[in-house]
Amino acid sequence: MNRTPRLSKSGIEYLTHCWNFYSGCENWANGVCPVENCWARSITERFPGHYPNGFDPTIYPEAFLSPLHLRKPSIIGCAFMGDLFGDWVDPMRLVRVDPEGRIKEPLKVAIYRTIRLSPQHRFLFLTKCPQNLPRWSPFPDNCWVGVSATDRDSYNKAMWHLLAIQAKVKYISFEPLLDDVVAGILDNRHDWPVMNGSILQNTIQWVIIGSQTKPYKPPKMKWIDDIVAACDRA
Repeated sequence: MNRTPRLSKSGIEYLTHCWNFYSGCENWANGVCPVENCWARSITERFPGHYPNGFDPTIYPEAFLSPLHLRKPSIIGCAFMGDLFGDWVDPMRLVRVDPEGRIKEPLKVAIYRTIRLSPQHRFLFLTKCPQNLPRWSPFPDNCWVGVSATDRDSYNKAMWHLLAIQAKVKYISFEPLLDDVVAGILDNRHDWPVMNGSILQNTIQWVIIGSQTKPYKPPKMKWIDDIVAACDRA
């Protein structure tokens, strides 16, 4: 019997494991990201036996307790095979938490219980829908909560919504980085969060920067240098 269903070692460089108690996303339908560039969707198509509903949003209750069997302190990506914080996911939706399905509780409660019972692990969440993060706040202390941003508009949106939640560590993933997110920000302080001032310092503790891979489109080095310099100043 598999004691850790849907918990597997990860090839993502900043994770040790992925915990996919949920998969699927509808961001492609509302234009947030193009279908052809979604690596998670392509995986569900390659492994239909593991993802019987394809890329339709799906919860796997049998995986809720999997991290409890992982003793070594680990860095675990939560539901990276979808967007848990999409408009289509209700954190208060009742889900079964026992094999017989007799006990049900809100989705958020089931997930956070396992996280709180695993203080040796670090759990990372990442979303393209930061407007829904407050519905899941406050987060357990061993959670890192991040938002994907590819340009100035998505960075601005991410920052304001991260300001509204309670999490010990908040981060931005500029992956892929498709635009200069620093230039021009200081010229319009009412519209853009100050990237080299107190808002960044008090809100963001970590930044990821990466390139688009399919097709490969590396960001300009100046864009990267400007972000790194802003973080150093914060």
